[in-house]
Amino acid sequence: MLRVDVMNKKQTKGFSLVELLVAMVVGLIIISGAFSLHSTTRKTQMANETQMDMVADARFAIEMIAYDLRHAGMWGGTNKENFISCKSSETIACTQSSAGETLPADAAISGDCAIGWSYDLRRPIFATGNIETKPYSSTCLPGSEGLVGTADILEIRYADSNAILDTDLLAGQFYIRSNAVNGRIFAGATEPVIDAYNDSSLTHNHELKAYVYYISNHTDATGDGIPSLRRVALVNGPAMQNQTLLSGVSDLQVKFGEDVNGDGIADRYVHPVQVGDWANVYAVKIWLVMRSDKKQIGVDTSKTFFIAGAAKNLGGVDDYRYFMVTSVVNLRNMIQI
Repeated sequence: MLRVDVMNKKQTKGFSLVELLVAMVVGLIIISGAFSLHSTTRKTQMANETQMDMVADARFAIEMIAYDLRHAGMWGGTNKENFISCKSSETIACTQSSAGETLPADAAISGDCAIGWSYDLRRPIFATGNIETKPYSSTCLPGSEGLVGTADILEIRYADSNAILDTDLLAGQFYIRSNAVNGRIFAGATEPVIDAYNDSSLTHNHELKAYVYYISNHTDATGDGIPSLRRVALVNGPAMQNQTLLSGVSDLQVKFGEDVNGDGIADRYVHPVQVGDWANVYAVKIWLVMRSDKKQIGVDTSKTFFIAGAAKNLGGVDDYRYFMVTSVVNLRNMIQI
């Protein structure tokens, strides 16, 4: 009986301290590996989500600019600016038609980039490159806008394609009333009488659009460190309004497809300062660089982009993630028929 009791005691003996320590170490190794795998997977997932968000934002921004570019140079029923009266570039002062409408020169535009800038139709497309002195610092692009000097500034003007009835005209808004052979710029709710085919079914009123696209070094408040795509827009008032379009846009570059042999096809793409004749620009290539709002700590964000013909190294040091999108927009309205 004594021998059986001893054997039972040996069989009911627990783990030794060494065995427990070994088991704990093994368990910690397994748990640490699983946690590390989860952490790495989560970081990758977050990076991918950030990338997808930037792609979606970039597409939105590109399409917004492309929409305006595709409409640039169309003044309602015609794309010939010399058919439109009462623009600011005219040397002979515009007078009222028999309707007694408000002339654009008599409707002072609050904050206009320059005197008559909004209704100067001579250059529906224009840009200032990053090596040039930036304009409008004392008017529509004041220092409080945080203009990023290394980015380009893009200017676009056109008449909205939607026709507006005389009953829907607004006081303080700029319009063009036009058809295929003539037209007039006016302001307010009284439509003018144009010289030819005023009562034609092809004569309509169109809202005048004027924009300046640029990059700011902040989004919500000065010093927040989040760059953004912005534009100055001609709005009801009449006034120029600074609008924040999209946060996280750190650069805007453009090159212009210029026709140099008169065949109506872009022969070369050049920087704004290299354009010989803006009337011969038939395409625009756009580069937008997106930056994540938050730093991607522990992720290699360094990357080299080729933007407007130049290599640019981004990410890495500042830990932000960058993404570039580019698009070419054909300017069919610029071709004179």
